[in-house]
Amino acid sequence: MPATNTNELREDPLWARFRAGDAEAFSGMYRQYTACLLQYGARLCADATRLQDLLHDLFIELWNSRQQIAATDNIKFYLCKCLKNKLARGHHVQRYTTEKLRDLVACQPHEESTVEQHIIHAETNDSRAHLLLDAISKLSRRQQEIVLLRFYMGFSNHQIADLMQMKYQSVSNLQYTALCRIRECLKATPSFRLIEALYMMF
Repeated sequence: MPATNTNELREDPLWARFRAGDAEAFSGMYRQYTACLLQYGARLCADATRLQDLLHDLFIELWNSRQQIAATDNIKFYLCKCLKNKLARGHHVQRYTTEKLRDLVACQPHEESTVEQHIIHAETNDSRAHLLLDAISKLSRRQQEIVLLRFYMGFSNHQIADLMQMKYQSVSNLQYTALCRIRECLKATPSFRLIEALYMMF
């Protein structure tokens, strides 16, 4: 399992209870994050049955190794990283497709949304949603993944760098160029206001 620096974080109480052997906390964690993990994993693995099996195995491994795994202040990120590593080891990771991109954008967040997420989801509920989706689909694979992880999954650039095994500055640069390209695609559309709002956050 991925290591986490325990000296600079406040461990999530649910995770702490799980690591202490609280079966109820483990069940609660499973219920809370399974849907999100399936949605994330479906963008990387087309075999739904295999994905469910791997996710089931992941939770068994977590329970069996609960006394050895590290603390974390972000359970969703920790689990997504574990799942991606597991998929990669089994050679199940695939490129994003426009259809998978559209599916992920359509997914509603399961936790409290960030400001960026509220803007994105407000836009996807609008009739102009397809314009934004088309613009994102023109990005490179890595740019698409960064946009999805940042604005739809709510991960920070540091977390994205860890998850994608990239340098922080590389993630920041790719995110900036991705937003620039989206901005150019939407410049002549009503959706331009959305990108202008995103730029104000950086």
